[in-house]
Amino acid sequence: MLPGCGPKMPLVVLAFFAGTLSILLLLASLQPPPATPAEELLFAASHRGGYALFASIVVVWSVFSVPLSAILARLLRAKGDTLASAAQLLVAVGVLLLGFGIFMHVGALLSIEAAGAPPSAADATYQAAIWHGLSFYLTDPGLMAFGLGQFLFGWLAWRSGVLPNWVALVGMVGGVAGLLTLAVYQTGVLALAQLICFGIWGFATGISLLRGRQAASLDSSPMPSAGE
Repeated sequence: MLPGCGPKMPLVVLAFFAGTLSILLLLASLQPPPATPAEELLFAASHRGGYALFASIVVVWSVFSVPLSAILARLLRAKGDTLASAAQLLVAVGVLLLGFGIFMHVGALLSIEAAGAPPSAADATYQAAIWHGLSFYLTDPGLMAFGLGQFLFGWLAWRSGVLPNWVALVGMVGGVAGLLTLAVYQTGVLALAQLICFGIWGFATGISLLRGRQAASLDSSPMPSAGE
């Protein structure tokens, strides 16, 4: 139950929705990316609708994941107000940076393709290569901030007992995946690990709030009299 505000169904729905979006983004990211900038540009040209849909999912996921971080901070604040606030800020900033980075990368590829035939094919490939390299600088800081926030949430959940210990471990695993982004050159795999862990946290948070709502409803119900 959220301290000081009581369990509310909109928060339950938001948590479940954010978890669902994380899983959708995970599924949309499962296809291996093209190996070279030239192949990436050709793929974007032949799958414009799919790329646009992917960018839209990223934006919606970013928007709804930020409130989820606020719900988690309120849920876990009793065992560490400063750490909970830091985790909320890190997750929110990391999610927004990651969403912005992916959206800009996809938008750049679609814009290059939509601009029409360049003076030479090499010019378009060169521009795609720049964005291919720039995506590293756009997404990795977001993944690392997101990961550190996830790890702190997992640690707080372990200490507080508000969520099951296995959920806390899932959060810490997702956090470690984000923190390893620069040390291990498997950014795509690590990002997928973070997404599935965050999706599990969304569902676990929704279930926790729902159980708190049901418990509050039972507590507020009138007790039957002895003659009934």
